[in-house]
Amino acid sequence: MEDTLRMQTHPILRVERGRQVQFHFGRRLITAYEGETVAAALFAAGVRVFSRSFKYHRPRGLFCMSGHCSNCLMRVDGVPNERVCMRPVRQGMQVESQNAWPSLDFDVAAITGYLDFLVRPGFQYKRFIRPRWAYDIWEKFLRRMAGIGTISGIKDPAPAKRVQIAAQTVVIGGGTAGLSAAWHAARAGSQVLLVEREDLLGGRGLFDTERTESPADGLHGPRCAHTTKLAREVEALPNCRVLKTATAFAWYDDGFLAVSRPGEFWEVSPGRAIIATGSYDNPMVFENNDLPGIFLSGGLQRLMHRFFIRPGQRAVVATCNDEGYAVAQQLLDAAVAVAGIVDERAENDIFSFPHAQRIRNTIVPVFAGQRINRAVGRRHVEGIIFGNRKLSCDVLCIAGTRTPANELGFQRTCEGTYILESQNQFSRRAKTDATLRAAPDMFIVGSANGGQGLQRAWLEGKIAGLTAALDLGHGGKPEEAERNEAMKLLGMQQ
Repeated sequence: MEDTLRMQTHPILRVERGRQVQFHFGRRLITAYEGETVAAALFAAGVRVFSRSFKYHRPRGLFCMSGHCSNCLMRVDGVPNERVCMRPVRQGMQVESQNAWPSLDFDVAAITGYLDFLVRPGFQYKRFIRPRWAYDIWEKFLRRMAGIGTISGIKDPAPAKRVQIAAQTVVIGGGTAGLSAAWHAARAGSQVLLVEREDLLGGRGLFDTERTESPADGLHGPRCAHTTKLAREVEALPNCRVLKTATAFAWYDDGFLAVSRPGEFWEVSPGRAIIATGSYDNPMVFENNDLPGIFLSGGLQRLMHRFFIRPGQRAVVATCNDEGYAVAQQLLDAAVAVAGIVDERAENDIFSFPHAQRIRNTIVPVFAGQRINRAVGRRHVEGIIFGNRKLSCDVLCIAGTRTPANELGFQRTCEGTYILESQNQFSRRAKTDATLRAAPDMFIVGSANGGQGLQRAWLEGKIAGLTAALDLGHGGKPEEAERNEAMKLLGMQQ
């Protein structure tokens, strides 16, 4: 299985792996490579079920690969509830499942799925509160069934180191918009602190091989190459400090931004803050949409383009936008057969897009105006049903809409509105002015502001970065003219 899933070559990317290491997964010894996450290594080794659901103990597999879901919660070195899609491998580490018995593949508690008529929503709040003396007993049982995990034989960690710092411009998020904001603010003379929750700068663009034009120099190439180059330039700036594996999670009343980092707690007082935290992929609603083998498009790109692991042998792409066609091409580049693309849009709304034209000229069938009714399979997806058709597959990619990750902005009580993105989804957008300002000292840019696309993210980051620097007394007429030109270009795109 590992030999067939690990890529040795790729038509666009250079396949590179670190030094070989081994770790324990239960009683198994897993071979991995430095730079991989635990989840990627387990998937390459043939593991498909990573956890079990709370009530019915349905199997859960890799889904987002970015730490935004709970599908891959495991116990690592005695610490429960670790998202192993974000945990790097280390020689000799011990990884265990935490909510299945006797194993993830065969869980006795899955019998509750056949007793769903007895186990209704909220049943635990009604069935176990009487008699009161028995609740403490039931509570332990319910907690164990919920898969919350237990701590075993580890010492209390040392208190986090407290760091207090004032920064002129704080950029939260190291994707394209965040990198653009940091680059332009620093080049204008501002001292910049860039906070990124992952161990690499670049965000989603780091794993996207779609060919596009670089907004910085106009050169054509894979988006991941443009992103990598920009990330290196930002890290090389002398007045830009980069904090990786750092999560900005709250604003406090006295104005400081709380940032959590392994072993550290930062209290950051920003002069100007630029929120570039990106967006979340949305799943689609259909029966059995939680089966292992169903991925969000961003998770699929990470698995293929960061860890060079194929998700399977035969895939179906479900989409409602042009991104699904780009991901279908990326699956083909990774030597994964694509059985079809199921697009919710009518055919007249599809084939004006260049990716759709390219896919149409290949052997990949496109099913326009269709929605998936249900996924087929017991422990892993085996196919999908839509309309009167059935397609067999072992991978289903969902390339749907996205929700702005703008929670930090609304913690500062900025104004916003709800927008109907599709028939099944609302999203919340912050209210910003022409310079992307959501509050006197805060900007929201990129897909965190609802925008999509490389060019738009670059322009919004540029406008916010230059405006923040000008607010703080840096730059001058040239920077103001450059910002105004970017505002014109952004208005033309809109």
